[in-house]
This record gives sequence, structure tokens and C-alpha cells, in this order.
Amino acid sequence: MPSAHSALAGKRILITRPAHQTGGWRDRLQSEEAVADCIPLLEIAPIEQGDDAQRTKSLILDFDQFEHAIFVSQNAVQYAFDWLDNYWPQLPIGPRYYAIGAATARAIRARGANPETGNTEQGLASTMDSEALLALPQLQHLQGQRVIIFRGQGGRPLIGTTLEERGARLDYCELYRRTLPANAAEEIRAYRATPDAITVHSGETLENLHRVIDASARTALRHTALICPSARVAEQASALGFTRAFAAANAGDDAMLAALKEAVAAGDS
Repeated sequence: MPSAHSALAGKRILITRPAHQTGGWRDRLQSEEAVADCIPLLEIAPIEQGDDAQRTKSLILDFDQFEHAIFVSQNAVQYAFDWLDNYWPQLPIGPRYYAIGAATARAIRARGANPETGNTEQGLASTMDSEALLALPQLQHLQGQRVIIFRGQGGRPLIGTTLEERGARLDYCELYRRTLPANAAEEIRAYRATPDAITVHSGETLENLHRVIDASARTALRHTALICPSARVAEQASALGFTRAFAAANAGDDAMLAALKEAVAAGDS
């Protein structure tokens, strides 16, 4: 529970997460006595038909042939394990599981598998981003080993490119599409409040925010404190013209909340 003098008490925060992922973050902000407004700027749609779905089925049927399985998000866990449940009544022994982010790791455990972890003394287990995952000892020498990366279409290539350089035989299993909700620009145009901060949880959400600000002529939002999930996304925000981008240590709620409090304190000083 927050103290009686929460740094966020009475502050208005605009949340941009996909609608089905908003609840936990909104509740966390409200527990800090903040006012949470929600305008989803990312929509997740599973790929269930066509050639892409047939490719996913083939990879799922071969799942026991992979030494390493990497999940880049909670959505990747959800859709991958839905496929696995259809074709593997029991998970095969072979693959080792890896998660980007603590929430993704929790989602894997909830589906009955145990993701690999880093050195907790160095914080890797709780802040596993792409770079931290690539530092794991078990992913350094992969000559001839099969690796599958579960992700959405058009994901960041860093992990796959690096693992191929280390000798891995790599397959991407692209399970969902990320799109901008059709009514997002209109919702931003109709949003007349002045938030104290905006939170974005991915680079793609940031790109969508940039697009809807242009489309809605709400240019003042570019000068609102913007909480980003990494230094990379914060740099991307600055390049897009956002003047007050703050970088969290990672996309987890604890890290995003800490960065948000820092941003609000900076604005109040």
C-alpha cells in the first residue's frame, strides 16, 4: 500500500497498453491514488488462419526437436501454449524455456514450464531484457542447436540475429499481429484532459502514440512526461520529438512505477 503522501496522489496518468492488459497497471496506479485514464494504442490479434497459421502448426509439431524456446512477451506465452496444448498433451522434455521480462516468466510458470534464469545477484532474473538474455551462459555456444523464438509479426531482430551468429539454427514462430486500434486517433482527439504523464510499454506503442498525436493535432502531448520501458525506447521517443522522455529499467510494473514517480517529482520541482 502507498504511504499517505504518495508521490502520485491526484496525478493524472494516461495508460496506452492493449485493452486486455490494462487492468493490473491501472490498479497499481490507483493504489498510489493516481487518476488513471486508458486509451489503448496497441491491439493484439492472434494469427489463426492461412499460411502463417500452417507454419505455426508445423513448428509446434516439431517442438520436441528444439533445444531452446524463447518467449518475448506474455502474449507470445498465451498463444504459443494454446497451440502446444492442442498438440502436446504433455510438454516434451527437450526444450529449455526463456522469457523476456519477469511477467513473461510468470506466464510461462503458470502454464506448467520453468524458464531459465540468470544470476539473481546481478538482477538478471527480474530484469531480463534482450541484452540480458543474450548474456546467459547457456546461449553462448549454439553450433547446430535449434532455437525457436515465439513472438508477434515483425519483432525486434536482435536476439535472432545474435543467436544465428553463435551458430544456432533459428526459427521464428510468429503468433499474433500488433495493430493500431481503429478508433485510437479519435479517442486521443476527444481526450480533453491534461495528463501529468503518459506510459508506453513498448517501442511500437510509442510509434502509435506518435502517429495519433499527428493525426489528432494534440501536439501538446509531446511535452508531457513520457515513461518508457528502456533507454532504447526513451531515445526513440526523443528522436520523435517528445521532450520529456524518462527511461525505466524495464517494462515491469515496479520499474515503470519508479520511473513514473521520478518523472512526476521532476515536474513538480
